Amino acid sequence: MARTAGRPPRSKAEILEFRSKIGKHALEIYRTEGFGAVSMRRLAREVGCAPMTIYAHFEGKTDILRYLWADVLTDMSHDIEKKLKSVVVPSERLQTAAQTFIAYWIDHPDHFRLVFMSNDVTRADVSTFVMDDNTLAHVLMFSDLIRNVLPQEHDVKMRTDTLISGMIGIAFCMITIPDYPWADATLMTKQLLTSIIT
Repeated sequence: MARTAGRPPRSKAEILEFRSKIGKHALEIYRTEGFGAVSMRRLAREVGCAPMTIYAHFEGKTDILRYLWADVLTDMSHDIEKKLKSVVVPSERLQTAAQTFIAYWIDHPDHFRLVFMSNDVTRADVSTFVMDDNTLAHVLMFSDLIRNVLPQEHDVKMRTDTLISGMIGIAFCMITIPDYPWADATLMTKQLLTSIIT
């Protein structure tokens, strides 16, 4: 049997590594020039491959954006999980998670803008991403933390949604309006949590 020429198929690990490489280049372009500067041709040039190779790994620019969103949210969740390893008391776990969530975005304003303020994205693209099980897991983490603090509470969703929107709001204000003399983010987060769990 004759052997066909060409590159052997990539392993799963190689595919993940290549997607990560594309994502890193896309994020760097985004940081320096904005997402409008990200294109499949430009990424191919940066990575050193043909544009069709990029298309073999991503459907298009929006798919790359969704990949970056997922990567950033996973990074943020890992920060929270690391901090929670040494915390046992349910109320302290919720406090630690909320403080870490807000600190992550304040420490990574480019990530915040990428996830919450991307231009040229359709509502359908955002909805598809937000309703993905992996994305929802980042929210459900806070539902579980609230449920552990308030085991008898029936309306955990309302409390979780209030907490998530409040935390994003605090980070948004700190990042986008830095000249205003905001109260300390840690204290605002404590105040937000007090209103949610009492």
